[in-house]
Amino acid sequence: MKDEVFGNINYRNGAWVREETVEVYGTSRDVVIEIRADKNSSLNIQKKAYGTYLSEIDTYLNQMPRIVLNEYLYNYKDIESRVKFSENSPLLRENISESIIVKTFAPVVVLFDEKGNYGWICKCGWTEDRTIAILLSEDTPRVLTPSQLRDYRKIDDPVFGVMIYDDDFWEKYETKNIYGKEKYVKVATDDCDGGISEVERKSYERYKESENHYFDIIPETLLSYYLSTYENVKEMWRVPRQYNKKNISKDNVMDLIDFKELYIDEDGRCAWLCECPWEDDDGIAFVLSDGKVRVDLQTDIL
Repeated sequence: MKDEVFGNINYRNGAWVREETVEVYGTSRDVVIEIRADKNSSLNIQKKAYGTYLSEIDTYLNQMPRIVLNEYLYNYKDIESRVKFSENSPLLRENISESIIVKTFAPVVVLFDEKGNYGWICKCGWTEDRTIAILLSEDTPRVLTPSQLRDYRKIDDPVFGVMIYDDDFWEKYETKNIYGKEKYVKVATDDCDGGISEVERKSYERYKESENHYFDIIPETLLSYYLSTYENVKEMWRVPRQYNKKNISKDNVMDLIDFKELYIDEDGRCAWLCECPWEDDDGIAFVLSDGKVRVDLQTDIL
């Protein structure tokens, strides 16, 4: 079929498609334009989305390096465990930059769905399945999985704000100042009958009201936990001198923790999920309740 906007397109596997070559960060890339639709339906929504995409592509290209770099750094521990970096690899945490990250992914599909959502599906060298997706139709690009983009669902919750669906969870990412460092973190909660429950909303509201208090007491709580489990810590981690039992304090103990996700389950239980060097596989969690903090393994609450 020859469409006045999309040009020559063919229908296969539930979508109209055509191929084209696009310029991405100085390199020509062959991509498939994929327009999800019933064969006999109007393409008016997708055509409008396509027009917006073409008019905003330069903005997207400027925004994507920072967005994808944040995603890379968020998942760096997992990436490092799978990818064997050379000593001076540009992909090491200390070397990676926006100019380098754009060389690690490339679009192969530009997808437009029936609701007007659109984005890229890319090949990518550092994800487990060698793909990522980048949603472009929102105010700010978001990194998703290809399956998330193809079945894109979001809600604008009155308490959580805009949340995206991902395999029985609703989630969002935000940049947050935690102990003087800008951190890219996830906020996630369980899916309850296709949405977010009042129990989860109340828990999140209570957390926000007490957030500063929790961050005030987390260092002392972690220090107490660290000292009480120090013999186990030594078995699982070669402890640097500045973090041994004699030198550790509430002033430096937080250097050992990387905050990754604020998680609220369907029962309203709220916890910060964190990476730490002595629980390399499971990580630890700060469980927050009634103004108090308890340290658990993530496996105890997930």
